Amino acid sequence: MIHMDKKDRWTRYFITFSVDAKRKVQAMDYRYLVSDCEGSVHVTDLMLQIGGAPAGYIPANQELLKRDRDQEDHPITRRHFNGVIRGEKTIAVPNREKVDQEKDLSKRVTGGIDFYLTPTQATSSDGVHFAHQYGQRVMAIHPALVANSELECSASKRQVTIDGAFTSQYSGKFHTCPAGFGIYHLTLLNNQGKQHGSGKLRCEVDMWLKGMGGERM
Repeated sequence: MIHMDKKDRWTRYFITFSVDAKRKVQAMDYRYLVSDCEGSVHVTDLMLQIGGAPAGYIPANQELLKRDRDQEDHPITRRHFNGVIRGEKTIAVPNREKVDQEKDLSKRVTGGIDFYLTPTQATSSDGVHFAHQYGQRVMAIHPALVANSELECSASKRQVTIDGAFTSQYSGKFHTCPAGFGIYHLTLLNNQGKQHGSGKLRCEVDMWLKGMGGERM
């Protein structure tokens, strides 16, 4: 039971029942039975939905997506990949298990990708650019970065930080990684504005599978 307002005058009831997947439901009859009470009872609505999670006034997404699990049944939320960037590079980032361990690639869904960059030399203003495969969806970092600073561009948190401090001095959108793998371009400009910058990059993919509700969509 879930109360609908502060006065507790309305109560929401849930019941789950199963149907034969091979038989189509065309109609349903129902009636309300009230017992062990006095006074009036008012019913506002009856809602039917697929799945075991309540919807409507209560956001319910636990069935749409789920996490993969390891051999000890621990949820796998992220996988990270490291690389070294010099100038301009094209990188491919997997969003899947190893080929011989992937149970069903069709159950993978797009997830956010977080970039963590440590430049090994100073960059110019607007000296860090992230882009998708064909150069679209460019995200540019406006402040110049000093050597060995730490830049975080986090799609999962929807934030950009430099040495742990939040900044809004960027343009463009956060990036996502499709099921299978994503391809990205990273450009580093040195403090003379040339593509000779360098740095260490860590990519973290927020990994999800289709849940029961996601399979039915």
